[in-house]
Amino acid sequence: MAREDIEALLPFYANGTLSDAERAEVEAALAEDPSLDLELSVLRAMRENLQSEEPGSPGEFGLARLMREVDREARAQPRAPARGIPVRFWQVAAALALVALVAQSLFLFDSRAPDYRLAGEADGQIVVAFDPEATEADIRALLNGLGLEIVGGPSALGLYELADPAGEVTEADLEALRGAPQVESADRND
Repeated sequence: MAREDIEALLPFYANGTLSDAERAEVEAALAEDPSLDLELSVLRAMRENLQSEEPGSPGEFGLARLMREVDREARAQPRAPARGIPVRFWQVAAALALVALVAQSLFLFDSRAPDYRLAGEADGQIVVAFDPEATEADIRALLNGLGLEIVGGPSALGLYELADPAGEVTEADLEALRGAPQVESADRND
């Protein structure tokens, strides 16, 4: 057993509360190391000192004095009369606030369009990948010439969604995009 373990067992050895196996190990270590024996004698002296002291108690008179002080403080603090707004008012106010909160929540959830768009909901749009070398002015000129607008993008892949504000994108518009040097690819989003 390590020295730290023996030192941890010394107080229990001094009290006589170790098992036979632990006691044998501690006694073997005490026989080998005189500093452990010195530590044991200090622990025994502390134990005797603590056992010889009488516990300090205020006795009967101390308890009586404490109880008188508690009673005096309890009598010295007068209770304030209950004033203010009745509890019933606060209950009604809380109920009205709850009704207002529920009504507002229902109004907000029912009056809004969904915050999402279905993947198949394309409405005649075209998905385009522009040439990375194309300038913004070239792309704008191409789209203005065809009457198309960017309505979405760029996506994570660099794709843009195009739509015709006047209606559906025609096959001629799609072929013109496919033939333009600013466009790498163009397909319907159907």
